[in-house]
Amino acid sequence: MESGAAFYVRQGNTYLLKLTGDVRYTMGCALGDFLEGLFTRVDYNNIVVDLTETHSIDSTSLGLLAKIANFNRQHFEHKTTLLSTNEDVNQILDSMGFYEIFNIRDSGEAITTALQQLAIDAPCKDDLTRIVYEAHQTLSDLNPHNQEIFKGVLDSLRSRR
Repeated sequence: MESGAAFYVRQGNTYLLKLTGDVRYTMGCALGDFLEGLFTRVDYNNIVVDLTETHSIDSTSLGLLAKIANFNRQHFEHKTTLLSTNEDVNQILDSMGFYEIFNIRDSGEAITTALQQLAIDAPCKDDLTRIVYEAHQTLSDLNPHNQEIFKGVLDSLRSRR
């Protein structure tokens, strides 16, 4: 397994978030903090997600991506573009209902600017529990199928919050 990494760059009025390798909940604190900071900025009008080098992605990370889709829709009134070329990842995206909230494309665009890597430190247990809970709640809010899938996870995490 190739451990996951997260990169970002601002190109014009767009922030690009690129996730690579095996994207897991252990990246949740770093990704969550990055997104919280990004959501408070006013110097852009779009976020694009690049999963073209993602081998696998877990539900916590998917929930954080769903937060991006919700943010773009609420603040910029358009769907988020998500680039993904891995059939296994695309199947997961489809099963979670991501084709409803993202414009998913199977080809990447050339990145002309150097990417900055997010530092993935050891997560704080309390913050990680909150982030995992919120991510799964976001996924559950997408559709009834996800509500059923994540009910047990949410019930378990709710008692730990």
